Amino acid sequence: MSIRFKLWLLLLGCSSLAAFGYSQVTPVFDAPDWRRISLFAAIGVTGLLMVFFTPAFMSWRRSVLGIWLPAVLLRVLLLPTAPSDDVNRYLWEGKLIQNGISPYTQRADDASIAEYRDSYWAAINHKDKPTAYPPISELAFAGVGAVVYHPLAYKVVFVLADLLTLAAVLCLLRARGLGLQYAGFYAFSPIVLISYAGEAHFDALMVMPLVWALWAYESGRVGLAVVLASLATGVKWVTLPLIPFFAGKRLWMGAVLSVATLLLPAVFFWSSLSALIDGLLQFGSTRSFNGPMYDVLFFGWDLPRAVCTRVVVVLLSVVIVWRWLMRDSAPLDSHIRWILGTLIVLSPTVHFWYIAWILPFVCLRPSLPWITFSVSACAYFYVWTNAATDVGWTLTAWQKKMFWLPFFIACNYELWSTRGVILWTRCRSSKHPDATVAVVIPTLNAAVDLPQALASITAQTRAVDEVIIVDAGSEDTTRSIASQAALPIQVLSSERGRGLQIATGIEASTADWVLVLHADALLASNAVACVLCAVERDSSVIGGALGQRFMETNIGLLPIELLNDMRALFTRTAFGDQVQFFHRATAVRYDLVPKQPLMEDVESSWRTRERGGFLFLGQDCPVSHQKWQREGWFRRVKLVLRLVALYRFARLRGRDQAEQLSRNLYRDYYPKRK
Repeated sequence: MSIRFKLWLLLLGCSSLAAFGYSQVTPVFDAPDWRRISLFAAIGVTGLLMVFFTPAFMSWRRSVLGIWLPAVLLRVLLLPTAPSDDVNRYLWEGKLIQNGISPYTQRADDASIAEYRDSYWAAINHKDKPTAYPPISELAFAGVGAVVYHPLAYKVVFVLADLLTLAAVLCLLRARGLGLQYAGFYAFSPIVLISYAGEAHFDALMVMPLVWALWAYESGRVGLAVVLASLATGVKWVTLPLIPFFAGKRLWMGAVLSVATLLLPAVFFWSSLSALIDGLLQFGSTRSFNGPMYDVLFFGWDLPRAVCTRVVVVLLSVVIVWRWLMRDSAPLDSHIRWILGTLIVLSPTVHFWYIAWILPFVCLRPSLPWITFSVSACAYFYVWTNAATDVGWTLTAWQKKMFWLPFFIACNYELWSTRGVILWTRCRSSKHPDATVAVVIPTLNAAVDLPQALASITAQTRAVDEVIIVDAGSEDTTRSIASQAALPIQVLSSERGRGLQIATGIEASTADWVLVLHADALLASNAVACVLCAVERDSSVIGGALGQRFMETNIGLLPIELLNDMRALFTRTAFGDQVQFFHRATAVRYDLVPKQPLMEDVESSWRTRERGGFLFLGQDCPVSHQKWQREGWFRRVKLVLRLVALYRFARLRGRDQAEQLSRNLYRDYYPKRK
């Protein structure tokens, strides 16, 4: 059993203890216990670490089980948690429907239906407000309650829907060539775990068909995708703006399918549907809680509530129109993230479980702003501590900052680091399904490692079209090894300097895509196939990296792997031994790979993220650990951090200064080379 696997099991154990502890400190839904906050954060931290320390399972099935089994375990441990008081409304309104009474025709406190009151009715919140749940939701409540009239029944159904969502995420990740461990951002998130297994919020019934709709769309089943997206809307109205994006150019067909899907269950409540509209208007315009934009308008600027509502509606409409105009420039999941994310930020009321709407799609393009909520959302539970005091049922200013500030800081970082490119998606200059792939290998006295690197290229599940070795004057048998390999190899000569060698190889290539492989690294057997799957799904991607694992991992190297993955995933900055890849035409046209002797990997990452889409696949490619053992762990860590920091500050002053510094840093990094 590897050290990584042992650490992963330890993290799973800690997360399980935190989940079980959370269920024990919430005997009632509104328990004002500070331990809820700390245990939520503990589940979040351990869950994130589980994603990054996921072991290298031997097959796809074992990888799925490595996500699935812990996900089920954590959900089972949280089932004893006291459910939300919203469940009482699910139960009671479902009971009304079973007795032939529409929940839209009267409020819960109406005397005309007093005979149906029970203990669940007594615990309903806001009895004086009309219901705002769509018809499909109400029928689902009635169906579950007809089988078992108990909150646990709803928990089980919602958890099953939640696990089906996870299944869709795993299918999408595999189809896109991304690491399955990214599903952990959903599977192990305390937001998801406590929302569904803990508090039993019905949003799971909305998210599940929406994620499967994306799978259907990417599988070419547009009609099915529209129906599933419409089902999601029939559960909760927030997904309504997404339906046209699933229909695309087939708007008329999409409109017919959507209307049919939404109207069929509505027939059951036809005579009382007008009251549903009234309920929606009251729900959206008479209350607010924890909405960052709405709070600024309502409390900060002291605007009337009606004006605040109009402002957020206009802002949301602008975003929807903007994404519609860009519908051909980015994949569908990108539009879903933008629209759902905008809905959450602009909503007058934001409960922590609203973040669960977007997390399945965050797994497909991990985003630091949304993932921070896996920890910062713990601030939400101060509301129950406040409710037990004179503060009342609300969050204080600093508690709201604790909830929202990490998110907005991360958003600002993404805007700054990409120079705003994340707002204005650019398509690649060329797209076609039969793309060609080249591998560029910069070498200098690499005779010991090169045979294994070439063997890993030979073993690809999808063969490469060309291999270009750019040698910088090797004095060993590097060139002869290259010439004898059973691959379409071209050997070039270059002056020393890895950036110059890589740029030379990219310029000499005729392939559509170029992978840069260091001589002391190996390609994972499906590396080429994963890159092609990823870039085919997203036309905005112009470069990125696969991932890296040391060939022999010890406890000292695990933090290096963790930091490398987090840096590449969240800051879009990859090191060369993480196997970078580039769209060759774009790389040549915009000089993405600088001809500098050192830091060419960092610089090329930054140029890529500033020009277009940078994607970190999370696919582990083995790399030699010898230099870490030879030079000493602490000494090398200190050296790398110093060089990157110096280069970062130089880059802030301009590319020219950074390139000049790289030449000086080269002598520090390779003191024995002339």
